[in-house]
Amino acid sequence: MLKSSKGNKYTVPLFVSASLGTFLVIGVLLLFWKLEWGYRNMEANIAMSQPSSEKIYINTDYTEDDPYITKNPSLKDMLAGPIITDLDPSTGDKYAPVVIVYFADFECDFCRKQEQILKRILQNYKYKTKLVWKDYPENDQGSASFRAALAARCAFEQGAFWPYHDFLYEYNADFSRETFDKIADTISIDRGNFDECLDASRPKKAIYDNIEEADALGINGIPFMYVNDQEVMGEISYEDLEKMVKIELEKADKNVPAE
Repeated sequence: MLKSSKGNKYTVPLFVSASLGTFLVIGVLLLFWKLEWGYRNMEANIAMSQPSSEKIYINTDYTEDDPYITKNPSLKDMLAGPIITDLDPSTGDKYAPVVIVYFADFECDFCRKQEQILKRILQNYKYKTKLVWKDYPENDQGSASFRAALAARCAFEQGAFWPYHDFLYEYNADFSRETFDKIADTISIDRGNFDECLDASRPKKAIYDNIEEADALGINGIPFMYVNDQEVMGEISYEDLEKMVKIELEKADKNVPAE
């Protein structure tokens, strides 16, 4: 079963202007920028040689017709899969060969049921699987599902996303401020920090980023997940999900270089 949800699209125009009088100044700045870029590029190359848990699936068929920077590339055209970074809550082995990216909403009962299966997978394939949470609530800051996502993200700021997440699913019929505060007290997080975060809606950008990402990927219902780059729409049984995990593990084993 799927729960429908929609998000907004954002575009940012690019304006470039320069005058002849500032030409020399810009030239000097560009020289310093080039030197700085070279240094940063060297650092990036070194960093890329280290293990990383971050990944972005780029559409290899995407081509830019205009060789000049005259328009912003479309996220929808560029993305071929989810964006995996430490900006979203995750659990499991950081460098696991199988990453399950889960788009869900705390008001979605089907999502809650699906997570029971996901937990079994994580338990039975410990050190081999990792779960990444992506928020896909109603695109309305006043809605109960969006407020719940905000509260969980505020707990995430204190490293307590998953216990808060579990309690939210238990209280899914009552997403009031009283409930959010009660959960915060139950898991013993800093109430002052939590209240400040929630009152200011501090994590809303992260939530909107998840919504925009889901829209770019063509996701129009939840639960929805990726098992590495394999899509799963709606609910899936433990047996079928386990088969997918095993296939991905076999792929990973084949890609391990011989010593």
